[in-house]
Amino acid sequence: MILTVGCANFRHLAKEVDMLNRVYVEYRVTIQSQHETESFVFVQLQSLDADTIDGYEVVIGNQQITVTGDTNSQYLFTFNDTNNDLRFQVGEAFSINLLAEDTSKPLLLRLSNTQDNYPKALVDTPLNNLLNVNFSPAKIGEQADLDAPQFDREMAELGMWKPITHLKQGNSGVFFIDDFDTSKIPVLFIHGMNGTARDFAPLIAKLDRQKYQVWVMNYPSGLSIELLANGLNSLIKIIDYRYDVKTFHLVAHSMGGLVTQAYLDLCRNQLGCDDIASFTSISTPFGGVESAQSGVDYAPVVMPAWRNLAPESDFIATLFTDKFADKHAGDNDSNRPAHQLVFGYKVSGIINKKSSDGVISLDSQLRDKAQQQAERVYGLNEDHVSILSNDNLANALHQFWLKTEKQHLTKHDGL
Repeated sequence: MILTVGCANFRHLAKEVDMLNRVYVEYRVTIQSQHETESFVFVQLQSLDADTIDGYEVVIGNQQITVTGDTNSQYLFTFNDTNNDLRFQVGEAFSINLLAEDTSKPLLLRLSNTQDNYPKALVDTPLNNLLNVNFSPAKIGEQADLDAPQFDREMAELGMWKPITHLKQGNSGVFFIDDFDTSKIPVLFIHGMNGTARDFAPLIAKLDRQKYQVWVMNYPSGLSIELLANGLNSLIKIIDYRYDVKTFHLVAHSMGGLVTQAYLDLCRNQLGCDDIASFTSISTPFGGVESAQSGVDYAPVVMPAWRNLAPESDFIATLFTDKFADKHAGDNDSNRPAHQLVFGYKVSGIINKKSSDGVISLDSQLRDKAQQQAERVYGLNEDHVSILSNDNLANALHQFWLKTEKQHLTKHDGL
């Protein structure tokens, strides 16, 4: 991370952060339900007779949930999607809540199927057809090639310093590099800060495309990691609804590993990780990044991601926190996708004497909690970027996938 950047970048960032604060708000929600594996859909509305919606999210389970909303939204319409079709049908239990300006108190939702004051425009209509958002909605399953403009290096810079512009231009979402094929196992690649999906091109080129299909998440890396993890959670839920995927793998580089781990903490709390066979993190700063703290302390404008990346941040402190374990201690391990932790240890240059991969310290990559979670820890004599081109990494992935696919199949056969 380089903090010695031009003043113009900070001016751009200041405008974007201000826009982010004016547009996005988070609500804590608790659903009153006896069924911990039910699917719920949160729909944001400006009025109950509106023909469009501001956005929607999907969750599984009735734990406390964080919903990211639009500040223009006035109502939260929640329904129990009993047939998992992302449409509201008469007879499905629902609730309507007025969204208060004070977001410090959680919303308690009580769903009922005896009311008839539901928004009529939503009945039996695909939610995606009703979207009317301030920014281009995240792409979900859109076909793309790694040479596409949204994966250009300029887009990586845009995502850091002008994340809202990045969203507005429609560069974000989960893209399918291959045609969807029910006979092939998806692998979802998640890039790091100042990166794009194209960073994985050397690794993707070595995949067995007869067995695996490639998905990539592209996102503006300047945003809060917690916000990105919530977004990933909702995207994967929607993809699961549309394509009914039973097994897939996650591969994440650098900060992408933090986004993924935060997502896994979240989805396990919602009982929603059953389809994930494995998670491979590559050069991920599980212990934070010291230069991010310098950015928080001294930069004229603080990038939201820096607040999460700082080693003493609440985000780093609560990473790997398993809220799920208290209620379900017996099946805690069975709900954790197998984790392969890959780290690099080749120092680039002669100035940085600290053990690292030239960017992320070994101490951060090999945080105790990360090692304790990992089923396999594997080191490569590569720097932060070159590690993605290493042949041994590709081999390690294939071996780990074969092993975890068998474990995943055995686990689900036993259910």
